[in-house]
Amino acid sequence: MTDATLLKVAEQLLKARDIVILPHLNADGDALGASLALGLALTDLNKKVDILIEEEVPANLDFLPGVTLIKEHLQKQYDVALNIDNGDIGRLGTREHYYHHARIKLSIDHHTTNSVAGDYTYVDTNASATGEIIYDFILNYLKGSLNKDMALCLYTAIVTDTGGFRYTNTTPRTLEIGAELLRFGIDFYYVNKKVFDIISKTKLALIKQTVNSMRVLEDGKFAVSYLTYEDLHNLFAKGDDFEGLVNYGRNLEGVEVSAFLREEPKGHFKASLRSNDYVDVACIAARFNGGGHIRAAGFNIDGELEEVILSITAAVLPEIRREG
Repeated sequence: MTDATLLKVAEQLLKARDIVILPHLNADGDALGASLALGLALTDLNKKVDILIEEEVPANLDFLPGVTLIKEHLQKQYDVALNIDNGDIGRLGTREHYYHHARIKLSIDHHTTNSVAGDYTYVDTNASATGEIIYDFILNYLKGSLNKDMALCLYTAIVTDTGGFRYTNTTPRTLEIGAELLRFGIDFYYVNKKVFDIISKTKLALIKQTVNSMRVLEDGKFAVSYLTYEDLHNLFAKGDDFEGLVNYGRNLEGVEVSAFLREEPKGHFKASLRSNDYVDVACIAARFNGGGHIRAAGFNIDGELEEVILSITAAVLPEIRREG
């Protein structure tokens, strides 16, 4: 079935003079993979496209094609701005003005807590990843064609947000798209190894520190771990080094909810929440002005470490007890 909003998004992109694609801060495999695939498709259609990010491409994603489209901040206004894989406009950071100053503002996302306003906004919460939406968008709305480079970007997007097709957001449609992308001859073994398996010595030290900090509460159903400001600087950690650390708590036998905190700067914590079976962590994150998905969400919170842990624990435990 054709979606009217996506038709309008495609129409605006196809008649734009120039386009800027804006993924969320600390872009992960879905945000970056979806952005690059769409950027490559639009470039094939003779559109001028820039992808703006604020940080270096993470080491586990440095194999993705299309990196020439990635730019640092440019002092210019764009005809069309596309917010992608981002449910909170504040998560564009210092790039937010590119969105607000564009003639046409578009947004494509799959987060249940999306609150981004624009001329045309599309949110499909049933999609496992924004990469899944972009796959259909390129073929059915832009009327473009895929190539091996785009397939590699989209496959990376989807495996990232499905945890290698292991998370509950994986659907039959997700697997069908994955199969179609594999037909382009991409090296899926290499993608999975880069995205999930290869870690730096710094990441190994962070894992050790995270596990050592872990507290398990509520009869083993809630795990909370953290990295302090001093930990980050003593270990020379970078943004992509934190990817997946919250899962060490979630993967512990008997745990329903895992919370991971990293302090940067001092007194400011970025919190990640994950759940296994029944707790809606997006609702918990929303209480702290954050958001995300039912099983994966996040937010920012200020305060002393112990105060922050107490606040999060007070929000999480009642949700765990609802099922208990």
